[in-house]
Amino acid sequence: EECWFPKATDVSFVEKLLNTHTGHVKFSKPKQHKDKLMFSVLHYAGKVDYNAADWLTKNMDPLNDNVTALLNNSSSAFIQDLWKDADRVVGLETMTKMSESSGPTKSKKGMFRTVGQLYKESLSKLMTTL
Repeated sequence: EECWFPKATDVSFVEKLLNTHTGHVKFSKPKQHKDKLMFSVLHYAGKVDYNAADWLTKNMDPLNDNVTALLNNSSSAFIQDLWKDADRVVGLETMTKMSESSGPTKSKKGMFRTVGQLYKESLSKLMTTL
């Protein structure tokens, strides 16, 4: 979610991780590193140190529609519950054709929609309604 905040940085991402997960047995800040971008996760194979440099940039890609459909239709109730509000939360809502003059129906294009895109779509719906 940090990717969606306009002023988010890799440092703010790591700070949020530290604030949220400090004290958890599977999460730590590496003691030997003084870099503000470092954090550690204890995986099944052992402790892994991560460097969050360019972390947000690398994670801004939208999820493929097939992936979101797969997760929404999972046989696991837990996974379905995780994804039940994804359309509303991240702007994936499918816009239906409101009139012939509104142009073709727009469909979801990925997990990441800019505020500008959402504003433009909302304004288009308003103009069609008016």
